[in-house]
Amino acid sequence: MQEQEKLLKEIMQPDVEFTPIPFWFFNDTFEEERVKNQLADYVEKGVNGIVLHPRIGVPKEMPYLSEAYFAAVRFIVKTAAELGMKVVLYDEGMYPSGSAHGMVVESNPEFASKGIILLDEEKAKAKLAAEKSAKVIAELSDGRKIVYGFNGGTIRGIHFGEDDGQPGAPKAADILNPAAVDEFIRLTHDRYYEELKEYFGTTVIAFFTDEPSALGRSSRGYKSWADGMEKEIEAAGGKREDLEALFVKTGKTVAGRSDIAHTVENPTVLIYRQLIKKKLRDIFYARLSNWCEEHGISLIGHPAESNDIEEELYFHIPGQDLIMRRVSPETGGLREFDSVQAKLSADIARHLGRRRNANECFGVCYRNKIPWYMTGGDMKWYIDWLGLRGVNLYIPHAFYYSVEGERKGERPPDVGPNNIWWNHYRKFSDYMKRLSYLMTDSVNGAEFAVLCDNNRVPYEEIACLYENQIEFNYIPAALLEQADVQDHSVCIQGYAYKGVLNVLGQTYEERFRGKLGELLWTVPAKGAEESEAVLARVNEALQEISGKGAGNDEGGTGKRTVGVRGVKLAVSCETLRKIVLKKQGVDMILFGNEGAEVVSVDVTAPGLKNPLFIDLWKGKCYRVEGAGETFHLSLQPSETVLVVSGAEETLEAGDGSASVEYRKADWYLAEYPDWTNRFTLVEKTENKAVYHMWYNSEKAGEKVQFAVNGEEMAECFCNGEFVDVSFFGEHRFDVSAFLREGENEIRLVMTGNAANIYENAGIEFGLK
Repeated sequence: MQEQEKLLKEIMQPDVEFTPIPFWFFNDTFEEERVKNQLADYVEKGVNGIVLHPRIGVPKEMPYLSEAYFAAVRFIVKTAAELGMKVVLYDEGMYPSGSAHGMVVESNPEFASKGIILLDEEKAKAKLAAEKSAKVIAELSDGRKIVYGFNGGTIRGIHFGEDDGQPGAPKAADILNPAAVDEFIRLTHDRYYEELKEYFGTTVIAFFTDEPSALGRSSRGYKSWADGMEKEIEAAGGKREDLEALFVKTGKTVAGRSDIAHTVENPTVLIYRQLIKKKLRDIFYARLSNWCEEHGISLIGHPAESNDIEEELYFHIPGQDLIMRRVSPETGGLREFDSVQAKLSADIARHLGRRRNANECFGVCYRNKIPWYMTGGDMKWYIDWLGLRGVNLYIPHAFYYSVEGERKGERPPDVGPNNIWWNHYRKFSDYMKRLSYLMTDSVNGAEFAVLCDNNRVPYEEIACLYENQIEFNYIPAALLEQADVQDHSVCIQGYAYKGVLNVLGQTYEERFRGKLGELLWTVPAKGAEESEAVLARVNEALQEISGKGAGNDEGGTGKRTVGVRGVKLAVSCETLRKIVLKKQGVDMILFGNEGAEVVSVDVTAPGLKNPLFIDLWKGKCYRVEGAGETFHLSLQPSETVLVVSGAEETLEAGDGSASVEYRKADWYLAEYPDWTNRFTLVEKTENKAVYHMWYNSEKAGEKVQFAVNGEEMAECFCNGEFVDVSFFGEHRFDVSAFLREGENEIRLVMTGNAANIYENAGIEFGLK
């Protein structure tokens, strides 16, 4: 009982530890009052931390890492400390990380980024003559040469004129050169510590590193290379001339993305891939990770690709980057290349024993190629998508310090203070906190793991598992090597899997059959039928282990004690997601609807007792008449519900912060009559439309609820009092508590998308 009351209170009022920590684009002239006001406003909206991220727009009078720059940084961190906020420092000006805004190269021109390129004889000769340090790695039979030398890579800077392709773009550093990386750390990390050491470990909690690249940007035709690597490749059995395959486009590509995981390559290229990534980890990631650990903070951020695995092992808070609508509500987010990222980083954190995992989310996730055209409904969908996969630290991209002039066009949209929903942002921040709280210090009900490896993470083959509400956790091969096999289970960090699914092929069958025996479930590649084969094999295995004490506990013992298992649906619901959780000894099920239609289905959950239902978005708890191991689930699009097992009839949060409603079994059939046509337009401005109607009530508090159809944000007022706000879907309102006897005025304020403000996009808004 005490555990359940404590859990309920913490769900309703989660600790500030679980705050979203947005990228704060520090991109304009530093003004103390402006900083104070913005950060205080963030706290008021439930945002208790920032990533202090210098971006394009910083005036040139404030050079990166200068005394003027650090005067601003010191004030920002001091102000955050006074407000009880946390600060994550960003390690570059601007990205990718590793160059200190070109200062590494300024300290030594030999530290500029390098790579290999395939050139004809004349061009190779010219490059060798122009660069003293350039050298030939391989000579091909047709006279062409693979040459190692400067690649001209740059990064995006923080001043106007320093963007990609512009003359002032800072030079990228060679982060495969240990001396260059040491210089980077000396210039950035050491200097930040010198200036802010009294805040380290308290206000300053982490350093963010952002998709480090050995080539930088704008270096077409080059491939990453470390000096002397040709000898290591030959020692491993490779041939220099076979590196030609690096420059030949073969195999399947994904929207112009890296085709690392999609090509059948010759042995030399495979050796190269493994070696170059190992060098990046050893030379760059390991140094940053060690520095952060030695200085009492965490390494946070993300690698370059969504299926990078072994890089994540160096992060104290593993993370990824959900950008550019590469995973989208329109498709459901299951079969894109990037669809692995949230689940992968969360599961790596689970198997490393890390409490938190992060995602830099919403970046340039706009619609129809219109900058700023991202909706509140989109943001809610992405929050759910991440949380249902285990993400428990949201890093919204981004909150802008300034949207003056060109700044508003630098990787929009602003998803915080400069968007239409800011006055109501507490709904989003509280919701992210609740999901983050649930996904921290809890275990899920995965009965088995799916084997993956660096840049080889199954996604299309296992989409069927999501669609059939079958839980799994990714387990990287590097961590599977460290797992123990005990009591017919694969045990790691408190998880004890009854099997490991291998869809990666024969190499992994040979690698792990001896260790796992019958616990390795290999599904041979069968082309289009592979997904069906996966589902059949998993269902067969789950039937075999059913009733054998399956589950997990958060104590790290390897015992499997999650109490709610074998959840069944009366009909198939491909867009429904289900996560079984155990936290503080309490069993729960989290359901989410990732589709565009209502999910309505009877659910049977063996072991579920006296369920309490929690609407995490609205912060409401309710019971349903007759609900037990079987109950009806009804979810609108982008709706989630948490079902808590074993709750007592009298359960309430100890401080009265949450009360429990009682609903009839058919509560979900409650009607919200369409009142769209009952409203009259009062005024319409550039991006806002105001409507009203009169309602004659026979008595105060009469039960009245209604729906309207329109775009985009709908705010409802009754007799001058704010009722509620709706960001997406059919806008539903309940005005019962605001009605008085006689005539009542109900007003609706419809606000259009921010793209209308910043892009003059002309996107339709108002009641339909």
